[in-house]
Amino acid sequence: MDDFTKRRIEKIMRHYMESTVQQQLQNQRGIGYAVDGDDVILVEQRPSKDGSRWIELPVAQFRLDAGGWRVYGLDSGGRWHLVPEIPASDDFEAQLGHVTRNELGIF
Repeated sequence: MDDFTKRRIEKIMRHYMESTVQQQLQNQRGIGYAVDGDDVILVEQRPSKDGSRWIELPVAQFRLDAGGWRVYGLDSGGRWHLVPEIPASDDFEAQLGHVTRNELGIF
């Protein structure tokens, strides 16, 4: 992922996290992300059962390739699988919207 794209993704994700602050406070959970090469992983942050620390649970993975951004979901074994119902797109925000709306019920 080039530097321009990485900065754009970071800006989009900051805005996304700020827009969910109210919900995060009400539910005592948060949203985070990690960039790893050409992949962006969206994570949910929750307090541990004893409340001593925060844990991160992967929600979705976005992979950038020659066809655009593709969306992946986790299976019960912790492996990422392409979500074929969400076609590749050059628009990262559109892909993030698919995950946020969770119309497929897998995120």
